[in-house]
Amino acid sequence: AETYIGWILIIVQERIKTHPSYFQILHNQAMMVTPNKKQTTEKNSNLFTEECDETAESIQEKLSKQCTWPWSDFFDSKVAFQTSLPAPLGPFQVGYLDLMTPGLPQDSSLLRIYYPAPSSTSITSPPLWADKECRAGMLRFIQSAAWDWPTWVNNSEFNPLFAAKKILLSPAGFLTGFSFGWPLVGTVRTIPIARAAPLAPHVGSGWPVVVFSHGMGCNRFNMSQLCYQLASKGVMVVAVEHREGSGFGTFYMKGDTVENIPHLQVPVNEDEYRVRNKQINHRCQEVLRAIDLLVKINAGEAITNVIDKNNNAINSDLTILKSSMDLTNHLYLAGHSFGGSTVLLASSLDPKVKAVFAMDPWMYPLAGQNFEIAKPTLVVNSEIFVNPNNLHVINKASKNNREVTFEVLKGGVHLSATDLPMAFPTLLRRALGMKGKVDAEVTMVEINKIVWQWLKNLIS
Repeated sequence: AETYIGWILIIVQERIKTHPSYFQILHNQAMMVTPNKKQTTEKNSNLFTEECDETAESIQEKLSKQCTWPWSDFFDSKVAFQTSLPAPLGPFQVGYLDLMTPGLPQDSSLLRIYYPAPSSTSITSPPLWADKECRAGMLRFIQSAAWDWPTWVNNSEFNPLFAAKKILLSPAGFLTGFSFGWPLVGTVRTIPIARAAPLAPHVGSGWPVVVFSHGMGCNRFNMSQLCYQLASKGVMVVAVEHREGSGFGTFYMKGDTVENIPHLQVPVNEDEYRVRNKQINHRCQEVLRAIDLLVKINAGEAITNVIDKNNNAINSDLTILKSSMDLTNHLYLAGHSFGGSTVLLASSLDPKVKAVFAMDPWMYPLAGQNFEIAKPTLVVNSEIFVNPNNLHVINKASKNNREVTFEVLKGGVHLSATDLPMAFPTLLRRALGMKGKVDAEVTMVEINKIVWQWLKNLIS
């Protein structure tokens, strides 16, 4: 009963937030928060400061679009009140293709390829950010994490989540309560990208390429804003969907049959490290296989795509990407959390990789494994996620590398880099550890600035 009353209170709060004055307050906050980067360290002071006022205005506009009726009788239907994630900020629109190669998860790939499309491209049927099945998988992952919190992951930002665990008593009660609430107050999000859109013509040897590795409880599109914002700037971004059990749920094709891979709940006991270490080495191979696939696609080799039997002709047209990628001079890796540690491990195993961006890298799965960080690397930690154990593993692996830089994102939390906060109301964001001192929309803008500045410096 307490849980359901709590959801009702959140709904009432959401109705209050439809008042125009609420968005004026958020606008004022954005205007105050964003320009404050001018007062930070000299290293970060010049990052896109000229865009601050425009960014604040765009944030207000995007926030105002979140004013949607939250009831979800039509949550996944075409008549639902769908709201797009923020529009691409670069000069290009963004196209995408999903690719799954045949075979078992240990020897095949599942990718989403984001690429620059002409600015005139229309976004007529944007994909849903999360359908009913995805939401159910994410909730099962949240439930799993609440009862078996991973080692070396700071949990102070998730204290309300643990309070809910105590109130709801059991995993089943926890899942029931949250399953009831999300459709009532959640926002139906779409991703502003166009499937199989034309590829924008490139200059020189091809578009720079970033291979992206997601964190635990995510998939190839849960961190779409990082991916499509980069693509809108003129970058090919290849998001790997990891299929070793760390995501909230995924699948592979066995002939014409879909075989589901649920999230693997890992008890926090003496076997935790063994399981996580096995997972990260599986993930590393998935990143390396993705690079091998890109080489073949760039060369015009035929690739079998089994992801969508009903629309295979569209997804299989990978020929538009032939000779479009500069894999010789501009191949980079990026990742978040479990994905951060994954790309740090993978970076030294392929000589084509030029540099690495790791956000909140979770290094516990590599604590007992000898490896080397030999490429130029930027490590960005959200303020609360800074953990001396994680830093120790990175420092040990990079002891001979003078090109490893560390930065701290003030005001953000671990989940700020994901799309997840924008699917929930503000009050619930804080309860689920999705909101720090700054609104998620503002933090995401700042994260995208940091990522783009990192890549722009490398490209130039």
